[in-house]
Amino acid sequence: MGLSIVDKVLPLLIILAMIMGILISVYVPSASNAFEGATVVGVSIPLAIGLIIMMIPPLCKVEWENFVSFFTRDTYFKSIVISLILNWIVCPFLMFGLAWASLFDEPEYRVGVIMIGMARCIAMVLLWNEIAEGDPNLCAVLVLVNSLLQVVLYAPYQIFFCYVMTGDSANNSGLSYSLVAKSVAFFLGIPLALGVLVRFSFLWTVGLDKYKQKILPFISPWALIGLLYTIIVIFIEKGDDFVKNIGSAFRCFVPLVCYFMITWFGTFFLTRWLAGFLYFNGTLYRRIEKDITPTDETEKLLCSCQSKLRDNPSKWSSGCSANYSETITQTFTAASNNFELSLAVAISLYGSGSKQAIAATFGPLLEVPILLILAYVAKYFKRRFIWMDVESSEEIGVISVELE
Repeated sequence: MGLSIVDKVLPLLIILAMIMGILISVYVPSASNAFEGATVVGVSIPLAIGLIIMMIPPLCKVEWENFVSFFTRDTYFKSIVISLILNWIVCPFLMFGLAWASLFDEPEYRVGVIMIGMARCIAMVLLWNEIAEGDPNLCAVLVLVNSLLQVVLYAPYQIFFCYVMTGDSANNSGLSYSLVAKSVAFFLGIPLALGVLVRFSFLWTVGLDKYKQKILPFISPWALIGLLYTIIVIFIEKGDDFVKNIGSAFRCFVPLVCYFMITWFGTFFLTRWLAGFLYFNGTLYRRIEKDITPTDETEKLLCSCQSKLRDNPSKWSSGCSANYSETITQTFTAASNNFELSLAVAISLYGSGSKQAIAATFGPLLEVPILLILAYVAKYFKRRFIWMDVESSEEIGVISVELE
């Protein structure tokens, strides 16, 4: 499966939505009045509807029906622990550091970028993982974990990273934990409930195959419609200010690009090394426990990739006992972000025309092209490195000859 045409041109569509909003802002300044009036959690009702619609399709794709079966297995325990550390400790702190290093004099844009780093991906990661040929079951497990944790952790993380870590008071900005929690509950809780309801309703009535073939293709485009609608509204309200401060706005690109690259390559090589380290020590422990004297044969068993290295001397062997599908799933899960949630909460807390909301729009603008490129880098690494779960072309050839 590859990207659809719409997914491929998503950055272009976002840029066009920005331009449209700016033009309306400059030439029809009264247009922003259309979004005034009744509000819910600080967001006008027309815009709130758009934000909820934007969030529902990704949550309809999550395999909620497999929740119990996935979490009754011991297979994914280590992977879940590693993912939790990367996604909920390492990545938010990394984005925090990068945002402060590059936007130290732009507090509003900085907060918007930090909020992207706190929102763990639950949608596009499924696509990146499929393109790069990662482990679909592990990816589904990690998406389920992140979906549920965001409901609990996003509000305290927003207060902690955006205010406590800097010594500022959220109350001075008119914010409180209860306000942030209400915003997260509304813009994640409602779409989450609707996503689960829609998925189970159609699974029970038409079945999984028809749901994927007929229903999801109808639901999926609404995420893009809601996103583009939201971006247009943002730039209608503050398009003129954006043009005047365009240099400062585009400085948000620096921490975001650095984040995607550092997280992706860092996670890739860390998990590859860690897999080799755990495999080596586990095998060594079993050998000591059974009082096996080291011999040439046991040394080969200790690192089972020796035969692959002998047959493929040109390949990179460091961390050769790593599993490709697991490594690449961890890599994309860490590097991807839930830009829909960060955008919705930024609008709720700071306003649709705020610099925080503008910064949040840069998430999908950059994530899509960068992670698409990295998906093909992953495939290149699959060929260049030795992996426990990947047979080389030479091995496949030998097997086919033996079968004949």
